[in-house]
Amino acid sequence: MLGLLGVLVLTGCSKADPKATNATTAAVTPTSSETSSSAASSATASSPSASAVPASFNGTCSDLLPVTALDLAISRPIVGQTAFIVGVAEPDIGRVAYLNCRYGVTTALVKKKKVTTTKVEIGISLYKSADQATRRVQGTIDDYRSHGAAPSNVAVGQFPGTVLLGYGDPTVVVGAGPRTVAVSMNAKLVPAGQTSKALVAMAKAALDATQKFSQGATPTSGATPSGATTSGATPSSTSS
Repeated sequence: MLGLLGVLVLTGCSKADPKATNATTAAVTPTSSETSSSAASSATASSPSASAVPASFNGTCSDLLPVTALDLAISRPIVGQTAFIVGVAEPDIGRVAYLNCRYGVTTALVKKKKVTTTKVEIGISLYKSADQATRRVQGTIDDYRSHGAAPSNVAVGQFPGTVLLGYGDPTVVVGAGPRTVAVSMNAKLVPAGQTSKALVAMAKAALDATQKFSQGATPTSGATPSGATTSGATPSSTSS
């Protein structure tokens, strides 16, 4: 649900709203453990000015929520590459930071065309107030319900969350003070009957990783890795 100016990086093996819009990304010069890609995550807001500065959680997905933490959370490996996007602040909705993490990213040939799939997508947002975060979570729930999803209440640690099934990938959304987390997962990642448990486990891992922002501390700006240059706009998916 945001426009982005950030960076998407794919690293070695180990949102959400399925609607897409445009997002501006920055291409990063690959290091020995990184390769660049051109995908971004957003949902319902227009893209910001190219002069906007990414506001980070003082780190990227590899720093805050490495894939090994999710492997442990669901007791199985998430095989594939890991990608991240650092979003910009969005004053209109009170969002001061957004981080999108994608795990198990793989590309295969389907009918002679390259198709990229993602096993897990996690969107982490920080707002100026808990009320603003709550409104964003409820907006996501309402949107999913309007598309036929069935919501069910769950506990994500000490916070109430909602699992949404029946529209797009299985998803859980949770608000924790000024933070929100949205986790979407490929339905085939875990055995039938374990979907909600796995979603909750990964959402809790994301909340634990951002605990230092539980009181709404303002993140620093400019977590984009060195060597980044402005690139074109590309569409994609999950946030809260």
